[in-house]
Amino acid sequence: MKMFFNLLFAYAYTLKSVYVFKKRSFMTAVLFLCTMQNVVAEEVTHAVSLYGPPKYSADFDHFDYANSQAPKQGALVIAEIGSFDSLHQFINLGTKPRGLFWLYDGLTDRGHDKDETKVRYGLLAEKIAIADDYSSVTYHLRKEAKFSDGTSVRAKDVAFSIERFQQQGLSNIKSRFLDVQSVDVLDPLTVRLNFGEKGSRLQVINSGNLPVIPQHVWEGKDFTEASLYIPIGSGPYKVLKVEPGRSITYVLRDDYWAKNLPLNKGKYNFKTIQVEYFRDRNAAIQALEAGEVNYIAESNLSRWDKLYQGKAFDDGQIVKDKIDYQAPSFVTALLFNLREAKFSDRKTREALVRAFDFEWLNQKAFGGQYKRAESLFNNSFLASSGTISEAEKAILEPYKSRLPKALFTDAFVWPDTDGSGDNRAQLLESQQLLRDAGWQLKDGVLVDSKDKPFTIHFLLPSPEMKPAIGAYVQSLKRLGIQAQISVRTGTEYYKQLMQRQFDMAPIQYKVRIPPNTEMRSALMSSFANVATSNNIAGFNDPVIDDLVKDLVGASSYQQTQDYGHALDRVLKWNYYFLPLWSRNFQLVAHADYIKRPAIDPAYGYEIEFWWDSREK
Repeated sequence: MKMFFNLLFAYAYTLKSVYVFKKRSFMTAVLFLCTMQNVVAEEVTHAVSLYGPPKYSADFDHFDYANSQAPKQGALVIAEIGSFDSLHQFINLGTKPRGLFWLYDGLTDRGHDKDETKVRYGLLAEKIAIADDYSSVTYHLRKEAKFSDGTSVRAKDVAFSIERFQQQGLSNIKSRFLDVQSVDVLDPLTVRLNFGEKGSRLQVINSGNLPVIPQHVWEGKDFTEASLYIPIGSGPYKVLKVEPGRSITYVLRDDYWAKNLPLNKGKYNFKTIQVEYFRDRNAAIQALEAGEVNYIAESNLSRWDKLYQGKAFDDGQIVKDKIDYQAPSFVTALLFNLREAKFSDRKTREALVRAFDFEWLNQKAFGGQYKRAESLFNNSFLASSGTISEAEKAILEPYKSRLPKALFTDAFVWPDTDGSGDNRAQLLESQQLLRDAGWQLKDGVLVDSKDKPFTIHFLLPSPEMKPAIGAYVQSLKRLGIQAQISVRTGTEYYKQLMQRQFDMAPIQYKVRIPPNTEMRSALMSSFANVATSNNIAGFNDPVIDDLVKDLVGASSYQQTQDYGHALDRVLKWNYYFLPLWSRNFQLVAHADYIKRPAIDPAYGYEIEFWWDSREK
């Protein structure tokens, strides 16, 4: 009993110096001591992995994809398109320049090897202690960590950062900490995040992805306003120079506290990184040819083939790299606005999918370089293939009456053509499906039972997509469907998309592993009528709702895969989207003296591991 009260008073005394979001009472302390006997064990680790052990042990030297001998010298000058008007990275307001994330360190940093689907290694945190029931995680900070103004990074900064992001941060950061019930600063270098019964291993992993901001800089300042105030962080770079809207230059910190950590060996090799902004891509490419910039990334294959040509490319002074990666694909797909009654019938949607001649488009517009997307979860372990497995069948059996019968017997295959441009056979199939769905052709116009013409309004984000959709419009005309195309760029496109002012619109989707809040927002019916949600199509299907919940809540790799496959089959067999193409490569043009490691990370290269090879 004496020991009990000693502990009790010790705890109460500690609370005097503890930063807590919730006021604790004497009774809370009693409750804490009464329940602490149930917390019997912790997992103490250098890294947190969702599926299996991390690839790199605590004593690893450097990542396999890093060149630990890379020289730290020279300059990277990146060309970007557009402008910027704020250096406040953590709010929705303002347009930010590329690279602000180089100013900040997180509690943990991610690994990139192909065997590591979801792993984070300690960065600010030297040691991570996870309660066995995931009700809390304790981060033990490295004592040498310092912000760029020389102030030490302490546990109170972690607590302050979480408080700010919970209240006012970007939605993607905010969502990581919504279930953090309280934060305890146990001592200057130790901080505990409490999740209570809502804790999970995924939450523990997500909580490490916290950009830590300095309390002494931000306390008392408005966190909600865009600003050109020079940020302070503990990361490898600091801001050297800013020309608002035009240019920002980062310089590598000589005093960077983490430069010798294994996860940073061979990383952050450029002494300076300058980001130059251009009004259009032609001007940016001209600057590359003139040597004013030495690096530009590209996402459009058509531009890649047409614009990146000339003497500097022929002479080898500029290198064009197409770098494959194994992460989930960027999938471009046309979404139906399912809020519109004309898209409610599955046969109508299938007819529209069959009328799209992807193979001809790929040959004509992209020289056959694109692959058709097979799934919204393309190139991930969530994408289904072949016939249904027993585990998937068990998941979908309760919904059998609401699903196509073929889902349980056949392999799903997207319709294809021979690429010749003659897709008459596919259009005949579409005609039959439209008739089966109740549409009639009258005087060359497809109409419903009330003689209302079938029209489709395509909303596009760029004129560069117009030729691709234009060819599709011609096929639709042959079916009697009247279509029009609107091109809106930038914020205007986003505004119309969020206001759901379209019948069909292209989106780019990349599934996160593991699926989390972003999948709920994109597919669940509860978000269908939320104006700014990512449920752009208006999915409103109870089967999808159930599967998304089960997928997000899956507790193992196998369970996640089974639910992912089941959901994928439901999306495909219902023709809820029209897949266009997927991209599993990155395009980059750079000066020949900019080098990269012999091994690329399987999940995509990072410029931080490249270096300037010019002799100094």
